[in-house]
Amino acid sequence: MKKYYSIKLIGGKKSKLKDGSSPVGLVVRKAGNRKIIFLGISAFPEQWNDEFQLYAVDKRNTNLHPDREKNNSWLSGVKKRCNKIIEEYEEKKIDWTLRQFEQKYLNKSKHTGVRDYFLKHIEKLERAGKIGNKKAYENTLYMLELFDPMFHRLMFNDVDLKYISDFDEYLSIERGAANNTIKYYIKTFRSLLNKAIKDGEASEVNYPFGKNGYSISSLEQETEKRYLPNVYIEKLKDAELKSHTMQWVSNLFLFSYFCQGMSFIDVAFLTKDNILVFEGGKYIAYRRQKTESKNSKIIRIKITDKIQQLLDWFSQNTTLVENYITPCITIEGYKGEQLYNHIRDRYRKYNKHLKTLGETLGFEGIRLSSYMSRHSYAMRLKNSGIPEDVISEALGHKDLLTTKIYLDSFQKDEIAKANELL
Repeated sequence: MKKYYSIKLIGGKKSKLKDGSSPVGLVVRKAGNRKIIFLGISAFPEQWNDEFQLYAVDKRNTNLHPDREKNNSWLSGVKKRCNKIIEEYEEKKIDWTLRQFEQKYLNKSKHTGVRDYFLKHIEKLERAGKIGNKKAYENTLYMLELFDPMFHRLMFNDVDLKYISDFDEYLSIERGAANNTIKYYIKTFRSLLNKAIKDGEASEVNYPFGKNGYSISSLEQETEKRYLPNVYIEKLKDAELKSHTMQWVSNLFLFSYFCQGMSFIDVAFLTKDNILVFEGGKYIAYRRQKTESKNSKIIRIKITDKIQQLLDWFSQNTTLVENYITPCITIEGYKGEQLYNHIRDRYRKYNKHLKTLGETLGFEGIRLSSYMSRHSYAMRLKNSGIPEDVISEALGHKDLLTTKIYLDSFQKDEIAKANELL
Protein backbone atom coordinates (compact mmCIF):
# COMPACT_ATOMS: atom_id res chain seq x y z
CA MET A 1 0.00 0.00 0.00
CA LYS A 2 1.36 3.38 -1.00
CA LYS A 3 2.17 5.71 1.89
CA TYR A 4 0.14 8.88 1.58
CA TYR A 5 0.73 10.36 5.03
CA SER A 6 3.32 11.16 7.66
CA ILE A 7 3.27 12.49 11.21
CA LYS A 8 5.53 15.46 11.82
CA LEU A 9 6.27 18.45 13.97
CA ILE A 10 4.86 21.43 12.13
CA GLY A 11 7.67 23.99 12.11
CA GLY A 12 7.76 27.71 11.48
CA LYS A 13 7.37 30.63 13.87
CA LYS A 14 3.68 31.05 13.12
CA SER A 15 2.94 27.42 14.02
CA LYS A 16 4.70 27.44 17.39
CA LEU A 17 2.61 27.41 20.53
CA LYS A 18 2.94 29.83 23.47
CA ASP A 19 5.33 27.50 25.34
CA GLY A 20 7.60 27.33 22.29
CA SER A 21 6.70 23.76 21.35
CA SER A 22 5.54 22.76 17.88
CA PRO A 23 2.21 21.10 17.16
CA VAL A 24 2.15 17.51 15.92
CA GLY A 25 0.35 17.24 12.60
CA LEU A 26 -0.87 14.50 10.30
CA VAL A 27 0.41 15.47 6.84
CA VAL A 28 -1.52 13.83 3.99
CA ARG A 29 -0.15 14.08 0.44
CA LYS A 30 -1.69 13.21 -2.90
CA ALA A 31 -1.17 14.33 -6.49
CA GLY A 32 1.35 16.99 -5.48
CA ASN A 33 -0.95 18.52 -2.85
CA ARG A 34 -0.90 18.22 0.91
CA LYS A 35 -3.24 18.66 3.85
CA ILE A 36 -2.25 19.13 7.49
CA ILE A 37 -4.57 17.85 10.21
CA PHE A 38 -3.45 19.09 13.61
CA LEU A 39 -3.65 16.35 16.24
CA GLY A 40 -3.98 18.44 19.39
CA ILE A 41 -0.61 17.49 20.90
CA SER A 42 2.82 19.12 20.69
CA ALA A 43 6.52 18.57 21.36
CA PHE A 44 9.88 20.31 21.31
CA PRO A 45 12.29 19.14 18.56
CA GLU A 46 14.47 17.27 21.09
CA GLN A 47 11.37 15.35 22.26
CA TRP A 48 10.55 14.08 18.77
CA ASN A 49 11.93 11.20 16.69
CA ASP A 50 11.63 12.07 12.98
CA GLU A 51 12.62 8.60 11.82
CA PHE A 52 9.87 6.78 13.70
CA GLN A 53 7.43 9.71 13.59
CA LEU A 54 6.83 9.30 17.32
CA TYR A 55 7.93 10.88 20.59
CA ALA A 56 11.50 10.06 21.57
CA VAL A 57 11.81 7.36 24.23
CA ASP A 58 15.61 6.99 24.58
CA LYS A 59 16.23 7.44 28.31
CA ARG A 60 19.64 8.97 27.60
CA ASN A 61 17.66 11.99 26.44
CA THR A 62 17.12 14.24 29.46
CA ASN A 63 14.28 16.18 27.79
CA LEU A 64 11.79 13.37 27.17
CA HIS A 65 8.14 14.36 27.00
CA PRO A 66 6.29 13.32 30.20
CA ASP A 67 3.35 11.88 28.19
CA ARG A 68 5.49 10.19 25.54
CA GLU A 69 4.18 6.65 26.11
CA LYS A 70 0.54 7.67 26.19
CA ASN A 71 0.95 9.93 23.12
CA ASN A 72 2.87 7.26 21.18
CA SER A 73 0.12 4.75 21.85
CA TRP A 74 -2.42 7.25 20.54
CA LEU A 75 -0.30 8.04 17.46
CA SER A 76 -0.07 4.32 16.69
CA GLY A 77 -3.87 4.35 16.65
CA VAL A 78 -3.82 7.34 14.28
CA LYS A 79 -1.59 5.42 11.87
CA LYS A 80 -3.84 2.37 11.99
CA ARG A 81 -6.87 4.55 11.31
CA CYS A 82 -5.16 6.20 8.35
CA ASN A 83 -4.13 2.83 6.92
CA LYS A 84 -7.67 1.54 7.29
CA ILE A 85 -9.12 4.57 5.46
CA ILE A 86 -6.66 4.23 2.58
CA GLU A 87 -7.21 0.45 2.37
CA GLU A 88 -10.94 1.04 2.14
CA TYR A 89 -10.49 3.59 -0.64
CA GLU A 90 -8.22 1.21 -2.56
CA GLU A 91 -10.56 -1.77 -2.14
CA LYS A 92 -13.47 0.26 -3.46
CA LYS A 93 -11.25 1.88 -6.11
CA ILE A 94 -12.20 5.38 -4.97
CA ASP A 95 -10.10 8.23 -6.39
CA TRP A 96 -10.27 10.14 -3.12
CA THR A 97 -9.39 13.76 -2.46
CA LEU A 98 -7.57 15.31 0.48
CA ARG A 99 -10.85 16.82 1.64
CA GLN A 100 -12.55 13.40 1.57
CA PHE A 101 -9.72 11.91 3.61
CA GLU A 102 -9.89 14.73 6.16
CA GLN A 103 -13.65 14.39 6.57
CA LYS A 104 -13.43 10.62 6.99
CA TYR A 105 -10.56 10.86 9.45
CA LEU A 106 -12.20 13.56 11.57
CA ASN A 107 -15.40 11.58 11.58
CA LYS A 108 -13.50 8.84 13.34
CA SER A 109 -11.88 11.04 15.93
CA LYS A 110 -14.55 13.51 16.92
CA HIS A 111 -14.43 14.91 20.42
CA THR A 112 -18.04 14.11 21.21
CA GLY A 113 -19.70 15.13 24.45
CA VAL A 114 -20.49 12.06 26.57
CA ARG A 115 -23.68 13.54 28.01
CA ASP A 116 -25.08 14.38 24.57
CA TYR A 117 -24.34 10.87 23.36
CA PHE A 118 -26.03 9.45 26.48
CA LEU A 119 -29.18 11.49 25.81
CA LYS A 120 -29.30 10.51 22.13
CA HIS A 121 -28.96 6.83 23.02
CA ILE A 122 -31.65 7.08 25.69
CA GLU A 123 -33.97 8.70 23.15
CA LYS A 124 -33.17 5.92 20.67
CA LEU A 125 -34.03 3.24 23.24
CA GLU A 126 -37.31 4.97 24.05
CA ARG A 127 -38.29 5.01 20.36
CA ALA A 128 -37.44 1.30 20.15
CA GLY A 129 -39.63 0.58 23.17
CA LYS A 130 -36.69 -0.82 25.19
CA ILE A 131 -37.76 0.84 28.40
CA GLY A 132 -35.76 -1.38 30.76
CA ASN A 133 -32.51 -0.58 28.94
CA LYS A 134 -33.50 3.07 28.78
CA LYS A 135 -33.88 3.12 32.57
CA ALA A 136 -30.43 1.60 33.02
CA TYR A 137 -28.82 4.37 30.93
CA GLU A 138 -30.90 7.08 32.64
CA ASN A 139 -29.86 5.80 36.09
CA THR A 140 -26.21 5.64 35.07
CA LEU A 141 -26.28 9.14 33.59
CA TYR A 142 -27.87 10.46 36.80
CA MET A 143 -25.16 8.83 38.94
CA LEU A 144 -22.35 10.12 36.69
CA GLU A 145 -23.70 13.66 36.99
CA LEU A 146 -23.70 13.32 40.79
CA PHE A 147 -20.12 12.02 40.68
CA ASP A 148 -18.74 14.61 38.26
CA PRO A 149 -20.04 18.21 38.55
CA MET A 150 -18.39 18.96 35.18
CA PHE A 151 -19.86 15.91 33.45
CA HIS A 152 -21.70 18.10 30.94
CA ARG A 153 -18.26 19.10 29.57
CA LEU A 154 -16.80 15.58 29.53
CA MET A 155 -15.49 14.29 26.20
CA PHE A 156 -14.99 10.63 25.35
CA ASN A 157 -11.22 11.19 25.16
CA ASP A 158 -11.35 12.14 28.86
CA VAL A 159 -12.78 8.77 29.88
CA ASP A 160 -9.70 6.79 30.85
CA LEU A 161 -8.80 4.21 33.49
CA LYS A 162 -8.39 6.85 36.20
CA TYR A 163 -11.84 8.29 35.48
CA ILE A 164 -13.50 4.88 35.78
CA SER A 165 -11.51 4.03 38.92
CA ASP A 166 -12.55 7.34 40.50
CA PHE A 167 -16.17 6.62 39.61
CA ASP A 168 -15.85 3.20 41.27
CA GLU A 169 -14.39 4.81 44.39
CA TYR A 170 -17.21 7.38 44.50
CA LEU A 171 -19.88 4.67 44.25
CA SER A 172 -18.18 2.50 46.85
CA ILE A 173 -17.09 5.05 49.45
CA GLU A 174 -19.42 8.03 49.09
CA ARG A 175 -22.56 6.17 47.99
CA GLY A 176 -21.91 2.99 49.97
CA ALA A 177 -22.87 0.88 46.92
CA ALA A 178 -22.38 -2.88 46.91
CA ASN A 179 -20.24 -4.49 44.21
CA ASN A 180 -23.23 -5.62 42.16
CA THR A 181 -24.59 -2.07 42.14
CA ILE A 182 -21.20 -0.69 41.06
CA LYS A 183 -21.12 -3.35 38.34
CA TYR A 184 -24.57 -2.23 37.12
CA TYR A 185 -23.45 1.37 36.58
CA ILE A 186 -19.96 0.71 35.19
CA LYS A 187 -21.15 -2.08 32.88
CA THR A 188 -23.78 0.27 31.45
CA PHE A 189 -21.16 3.00 30.99
CA ARG A 190 -18.84 0.51 29.25
CA SER A 191 -21.66 -0.49 26.92
CA LEU A 192 -22.20 3.15 25.96
CA LEU A 193 -18.48 3.65 25.39
CA ASN A 194 -18.35 0.58 23.13
CA LYS A 195 -21.27 1.91 21.10
CA ALA A 196 -19.57 5.30 20.75
CA ILE A 197 -16.37 3.64 19.46
CA LYS A 198 -18.39 1.58 17.00
CA ASP A 199 -20.18 4.73 15.80
CA GLY A 200 -16.87 6.53 15.35
CA GLU A 201 -17.73 9.05 18.07
CA ALA A 202 -14.94 7.90 20.40
CA SER A 203 -11.40 6.57 20.05
CA GLU A 204 -9.90 3.39 21.50
CA VAL A 205 -6.77 5.30 22.59
CA ASN A 206 -7.76 5.75 26.23
CA TYR A 207 -10.16 2.77 26.42
CA PRO A 208 -10.29 1.98 30.15
CA PHE A 209 -11.41 -1.64 29.89
CA GLY A 210 -9.90 -4.75 28.34
CA LYS A 211 -6.40 -6.11 29.00
CA ASN A 212 -4.67 -4.31 31.89
CA GLY A 213 -7.72 -2.06 32.20
CA TYR A 214 -10.56 -1.86 34.67
CA SER A 215 -11.93 -5.34 35.44
CA ILE A 216 -15.70 -5.53 35.78
CA SER A 217 -15.47 -9.25 36.51
CA SER A 218 -13.67 -8.42 39.78
CA LEU A 219 -16.94 -6.92 41.01
CA GLU A 220 -18.80 -10.23 40.66
CA GLN A 221 -20.64 -11.19 43.82
CA GLU A 222 -22.40 -14.49 44.05
CA THR A 223 -26.07 -13.91 44.75
CA GLU A 224 -27.85 -16.55 46.77
CA LYS A 225 -29.99 -18.65 44.45
CA ARG A 226 -32.70 -20.49 46.35
CA TYR A 227 -35.03 -23.14 45.05
CA LEU A 228 -38.03 -24.89 46.49
CA PRO A 229 -37.48 -28.50 47.56
CA ASN A 230 -39.78 -30.92 45.73
CA VAL A 231 -41.85 -31.44 48.87
CA TYR A 232 -42.70 -27.70 48.88
CA ILE A 233 -43.52 -27.73 45.16
CA GLU A 234 -45.96 -30.58 45.77
CA LYS A 235 -47.43 -28.73 48.75
CA LEU A 236 -47.96 -25.70 46.52
CA LYS A 237 -49.70 -27.83 43.88
CA ASP A 238 -52.07 -29.40 46.40
CA ALA A 239 -52.78 -26.30 48.50
CA GLU A 240 -56.43 -25.29 48.94
CA LEU A 241 -56.29 -21.55 49.33
CA LYS A 242 -59.33 -19.63 50.48
CA SER A 243 -57.98 -16.22 49.45
CA HIS A 244 -58.47 -15.39 45.76
CA THR A 245 -55.28 -13.30 45.84
CA MET A 246 -53.25 -16.21 47.23
CA GLN A 247 -54.78 -18.54 44.65
CA TRP A 248 -53.87 -16.44 41.59
CA VAL A 249 -50.40 -15.80 43.02
CA SER A 250 -49.90 -19.54 43.57
CA ASN A 251 -51.18 -20.37 40.08
CA LEU A 252 -48.97 -17.74 38.49
CA PHE A 253 -45.91 -19.18 40.26
CA LEU A 254 -46.81 -22.71 39.12
CA PHE A 255 -47.43 -21.46 35.57
CA SER A 256 -43.92 -20.00 35.53
CA TYR A 257 -42.52 -23.25 36.94
CA PHE A 258 -44.31 -25.47 34.41
CA CYS A 259 -43.26 -23.09 31.61
CA GLN A 260 -39.57 -23.85 32.14
CA GLY A 261 -39.02 -21.19 34.77
CA MET A 262 -40.37 -18.36 32.61
CA SER A 263 -39.65 -14.94 34.15
CA PHE A 264 -42.42 -12.64 35.36
CA ILE A 265 -41.79 -10.11 32.58
CA ASP A 266 -42.07 -12.84 29.93
CA VAL A 267 -45.22 -14.24 31.53
CA ALA A 268 -46.70 -10.73 31.60
CA PHE A 269 -46.20 -10.15 27.86
CA LEU A 270 -47.69 -13.45 26.70
CA THR A 271 -50.67 -12.98 24.36
CA LYS A 272 -52.84 -15.31 22.31
CA ASP A 273 -50.42 -14.66 19.44
CA ASN A 274 -47.75 -16.59 21.38
CA ILE A 275 -49.83 -19.77 21.22
CA LEU A 276 -49.02 -21.73 18.08
CA VAL A 277 -49.96 -25.16 16.76
CA PHE A 278 -47.18 -27.52 15.65
CA GLU A 279 -46.92 -31.24 15.14
CA GLY A 280 -47.78 -32.80 18.45
CA GLY A 281 -50.02 -30.10 19.84
CA LYS A 282 -50.15 -26.49 20.98
CA TYR A 283 -47.07 -24.57 22.10
CA ILE A 284 -46.15 -21.26 23.70
CA ALA A 285 -43.45 -19.67 21.54
CA TYR A 286 -41.63 -16.55 22.73
CA ARG A 287 -38.30 -14.74 22.98
CA ARG A 288 -37.01 -13.73 26.39
CA GLN A 289 -37.37 -10.01 27.07
CA LYS A 290 -33.97 -10.08 28.79
CA THR A 291 -32.16 -11.13 25.61
CA GLU A 292 -34.65 -10.07 22.96
CA SER A 293 -33.02 -9.44 19.59
CA LYS A 294 -33.14 -10.77 16.06
CA ASN A 295 -30.56 -13.39 17.00
CA SER A 296 -32.10 -14.50 20.30
CA LYS A 297 -33.51 -17.98 20.62
CA ILE A 298 -37.19 -18.71 20.22
CA ILE A 299 -38.27 -20.84 23.16
CA ARG A 300 -41.09 -23.29 22.47
CA ILE A 301 -42.96 -24.82 25.40
CA LYS A 302 -45.53 -27.53 24.83
CA ILE A 303 -48.82 -26.69 26.52
CA THR A 304 -49.29 -29.67 28.83
CA ASP A 305 -52.53 -30.45 30.65
CA LYS A 306 -51.19 -28.67 33.74
CA ILE A 307 -50.36 -25.51 31.79
CA GLN A 308 -53.73 -25.56 30.02
CA GLN A 309 -55.57 -25.93 33.33
CA LEU A 310 -53.82 -22.85 34.65
CA LEU A 311 -54.58 -20.87 31.48
CA ASP A 312 -58.23 -21.89 31.81
CA TRP A 313 -58.22 -20.80 35.46
CA PHE A 314 -56.81 -17.38 34.54
CA SER A 315 -59.44 -17.01 31.83
CA GLN A 316 -62.34 -17.95 34.12
CA ASN A 317 -61.28 -16.42 37.44
CA THR A 318 -59.33 -13.26 36.63
CA THR A 319 -59.91 -10.22 34.46
CA LEU A 320 -57.71 -10.49 31.38
CA VAL A 321 -57.22 -7.31 29.33
CA GLU A 322 -56.60 -6.88 25.64
CA ASN A 323 -54.99 -10.02 24.17
CA TYR A 324 -53.01 -11.10 27.25
CA ILE A 325 -53.40 -14.65 28.60
CA THR A 326 -52.19 -14.05 32.19
CA PRO A 327 -53.39 -11.52 34.80
CA CYS A 328 -50.06 -9.68 35.14
CA ILE A 329 -51.14 -6.63 33.11
CA THR A 330 -54.46 -5.31 34.38
CA ILE A 331 -54.99 -1.96 32.64
CA GLU A 332 -55.77 -1.56 28.95
CA GLY A 333 -54.05 0.87 26.63
CA TYR A 334 -50.73 1.20 28.43
CA LYS A 335 -47.70 1.45 26.15
CA GLY A 336 -43.99 2.23 26.47
CA GLU A 337 -42.81 3.58 29.80
CA GLN A 338 -46.31 3.63 31.28
CA LEU A 339 -46.64 -0.10 30.60
CA TYR A 340 -43.14 -0.76 31.92
CA ASN A 341 -43.90 1.04 35.21
CA HIS A 342 -47.23 -0.79 35.53
CA ILE A 343 -45.50 -4.18 35.14
CA ARG A 344 -42.82 -3.21 37.67
CA ASP A 345 -45.52 -2.24 40.14
CA ARG A 346 -47.37 -5.51 39.59
CA TYR A 347 -44.08 -7.39 39.97
CA ARG A 348 -43.43 -5.82 43.37
CA LYS A 349 -46.94 -6.70 44.54
CA TYR A 350 -46.56 -10.25 43.21
CA ASN A 351 -43.37 -10.79 45.24
CA LYS A 352 -44.99 -9.30 48.33
CA HIS A 353 -47.90 -11.74 47.99
CA LEU A 354 -45.49 -14.64 47.33
CA LYS A 355 -43.77 -13.94 50.65
CA THR A 356 -47.15 -14.11 52.38
CA LEU A 357 -48.01 -17.32 50.50
CA GLY A 358 -44.79 -18.98 51.62
CA GLU A 359 -45.50 -18.04 55.22
CA THR A 360 -49.09 -19.30 54.92
CA LEU A 361 -47.92 -22.69 53.61
CA GLY A 362 -45.20 -22.99 56.26
CA PHE A 363 -42.15 -22.83 53.99
CA GLU A 364 -39.56 -22.71 56.77
CA GLY A 365 -36.32 -20.83 56.14
CA ILE A 366 -37.43 -19.76 52.68
CA ARG A 367 -38.72 -16.42 51.53
CA LEU A 368 -40.77 -17.33 48.47
CA SER A 369 -40.03 -15.07 45.48
CA SER A 370 -40.65 -15.00 41.74
CA TYR A 371 -37.12 -16.13 40.82
CA MET A 372 -37.59 -19.38 42.73
CA SER A 373 -39.80 -20.82 40.01
CA ARG A 374 -36.89 -20.62 37.56
CA HIS A 375 -34.36 -21.87 40.10
CA SER A 376 -36.64 -24.72 41.16
CA TYR A 377 -37.24 -25.77 37.56
CA ALA A 378 -33.50 -25.81 36.80
CA MET A 379 -32.72 -27.80 39.95
CA ARG A 380 -35.53 -30.29 39.27
CA LEU A 381 -34.03 -31.02 35.84
CA LYS A 382 -30.51 -31.27 37.27
CA ASN A 383 -31.59 -33.70 39.97
CA SER A 384 -33.44 -35.74 37.36
CA GLY A 385 -30.20 -36.29 35.46
CA ILE A 386 -31.11 -34.11 32.48
CA PRO A 387 -27.95 -33.14 30.49
CA GLU A 388 -26.76 -29.58 30.97
CA ASP A 389 -27.07 -28.73 27.26
CA VAL A 390 -30.77 -29.66 27.40
CA ILE A 391 -31.24 -27.55 30.55
CA SER A 392 -29.47 -24.68 28.78
CA GLU A 393 -31.87 -24.92 25.84
CA ALA A 394 -34.89 -25.04 28.16
CA LEU A 395 -33.75 -21.97 30.12
CA GLY A 396 -33.04 -20.02 26.94
CA HIS A 397 -29.41 -19.34 27.81
CA LYS A 398 -27.18 -18.09 25.00
CA ASP A 399 -24.39 -20.54 25.81
CA LEU A 400 -23.67 -23.57 27.95
CA LEU A 401 -21.18 -21.72 30.17
CA THR A 402 -24.00 -19.52 31.48
CA THR A 403 -25.95 -22.64 32.42
CA LYS A 404 -22.93 -24.23 34.13
CA ILE A 405 -22.40 -21.11 36.26
CA TYR A 406 -26.14 -20.98 36.97
CA LEU A 407 -26.30 -24.63 38.10
CA ASP A 408 -23.04 -24.45 40.06
CA SER A 409 -24.61 -21.79 42.26
CA PHE A 410 -26.92 -24.48 43.70
CA GLN A 411 -24.09 -26.73 44.83
CA LYS A 412 -24.06 -25.47 48.42
CA ASP A 413 -27.04 -27.65 49.29
CA GLU A 414 -25.33 -30.67 47.75
CA ILE A 415 -22.20 -29.95 49.85
CA ALA A 416 -24.37 -29.63 52.95
CA LYS A 417 -25.88 -33.07 52.28
CA ALA A 418 -22.40 -34.55 51.81
CA ASN A 419 -21.25 -33.02 55.12
CA GLU A 420 -24.04 -34.83 56.92
CA LEU A 421 -22.38 -38.12 55.95
CA LEU A 422 -19.11 -37.24 57.72
